[in-house]
Amino acid sequence: MDIICPKCGEPWDHDSLHEEVAERELEGETATYHDVLREFQASGCGVAFREFAGTLGEPCTAAERPYSAHAAEALYDLLGDDIDGAAAMLEDFGLS
Repeated sequence: MDIICPKCGEPWDHDSLHEEVAERELEGETATYHDVLREFQASGCGVAFREFAGTLGEPCTAAERPYSAHAAEALYDLLGDDIDGAAAMLEDFGLS
């Protein structure tokens, strides 16, 4: 199931969060799923997913935020850690 970047609207497989935790652990960092989830919800894919976006710390940017990004941000705010619920709702809305 896809989750949507709240900054650029890019769809990401939910498993990307788990893959990022594993990648960080291989590099000797301590990271939890919830840490990566919170980074993704707050800053988007550019900060959360270093293996896809390049350098960690570079913000995700889009010239204009699409509707899907606004909807994702609102659902993440409303549902908090219930990323499965947010992903299901985004799918129901046809946004993923």
